[in-house]
Amino acid sequence: MRIILFVLLLCITPSFIHAQNNYATGHFVIKGKVKNFKEELFEFALTSYLEHSINFVQVKPDGSFEQRFPVQHLQAIRFMLNNDHINFTVEDKDTLLLEWDENDFRKTFSIKGKTELRTNELQLQLSLYLEFWNPFMNLMNEFHEKGKELIDEKKFTLINDLYNRNVNAVFTYTGFISESLKNQATSIYFQYSNILYLERLLPHFKLKLTLDRLVPEWYSNVAGISADYTELNDPWFWNVPEYREFIYNYIRSYQPFKPYSNSKTIITKPFNPTLDYYYLAQANLAANSIKDWFITRSIMEGFRVHAFDRVEKVYKQFINTCTVPYLKDTLHKFYTAINRLKSGSPAPSFSLKNELGQTVSLSNFKGKVVYIDFWGVNCGPCLLDIKNYVPELHEHYKDKDVVFINICVDAKEAEWKKAIEKFELGGINLIAEGWASHPVCKAYNIGGIPHYVLIDKNGKIVDNNAPWASELSLANEKNPIDLLLK
Repeated sequence: MRIILFVLLLCITPSFIHAQNNYATGHFVIKGKVKNFKEELFEFALTSYLEHSINFVQVKPDGSFEQRFPVQHLQAIRFMLNNDHINFTVEDKDTLLLEWDENDFRKTFSIKGKTELRTNELQLQLSLYLEFWNPFMNLMNEFHEKGKELIDEKKFTLINDLYNRNVNAVFTYTGFISESLKNQATSIYFQYSNILYLERLLPHFKLKLTLDRLVPEWYSNVAGISADYTELNDPWFWNVPEYREFIYNYIRSYQPFKPYSNSKTIITKPFNPTLDYYYLAQANLAANSIKDWFITRSIMEGFRVHAFDRVEKVYKQFINTCTVPYLKDTLHKFYTAINRLKSGSPAPSFSLKNELGQTVSLSNFKGKVVYIDFWGVNCGPCLLDIKNYVPELHEHYKDKDVVFINICVDAKEAEWKKAIEKFELGGINLIAEGWASHPVCKAYNIGGIPHYVLIDKNGKIVDNNAPWASELSLANEKNPIDLLLK
């Protein structure tokens, strides 16, 4: 997605500044039993302060399971079960007890914690999911399908109405009042604020409570403090993943900052968004805990999508001034790994299964230009490329020394094979189940999809952030594939 910059005068100041290190890693346990389960494992996604991970729970033949996983303070967890995506929160020393029957998932699924209070919190999150997940996804699908047919005022009304219904469901839940409940309500606020951001409705439209019922004072404070998003809130940063995601997007997109004073310089300066974000944070974020986090995440993301050498300059400028040991250490390790993928480095070797069960290795294609597409059957942008641009691309190079390798990362074998057939996906089709945990995805640092990699005839990386299929102009003399063929 190309981000459009809006002009908004905004001075961001921290509302709570105090020394707090919640980057320490703890652990939580997932245990329980499932009936009529035909797989050997099920998966879940877990947020962190910098990246997200995909994890797997092994299921024994009798349907029981129990595993321990690392977690940093309080995070969001999403279980992928029975074609459902169910969101909860999880924290250090937590235990989530799950039970369900695969043949009747929605009626039988239950979740409990170690205490009555924790069970109430988890059951509230479950009830909110069951009531609002489908309406939420229907709304997103409507925006996707109708696009520009919906005027901004109509989009905002649809988002704001669903937001009010969701908040009302929290206020009518009288089982308990706790910090977790407050965090849940706050997460809802920023979940819908993120939708306003994605639909480019900010800052002109802001969520409004239109409930007839009396709103608790603590929630009025949420809407009041964040109505113009001018304050950074330290407790929310540590305890509300949706808030972290929102401020990361919002600060970059709507905060005007010009690191160069000379307009002539602005026009001629090299394209380097990561450097702009670095200066933006230095000038506007007073709290080191949030400032260093913002810069660290921007650099890590920059290495995945921008020219390596330009992002590397920002890394070297920041790494010795980072004040948070965890962030400094994490960024250094990330840089060491990503440095192996810069232009001219040998492409990491791999051997994967194709749809026929045959083993295919990257080394089989020495002497040919290799264009790798890491994709997923549940990835909208991936499928748009595959439907609209990949067939022409393959046809254009069918008689030339170019190999197209499609590596699916988000599906199991049966679903992957159906997708290949459905979309008539040509080229070499391979699967790397497990995404972030798979050795190939680790080797190529695949944090998001679609992700394209271009490799020359000598097996060396040309671009680990290669243009998408939709970005390759076949008529352009500087098309990177054509340049390699010459």
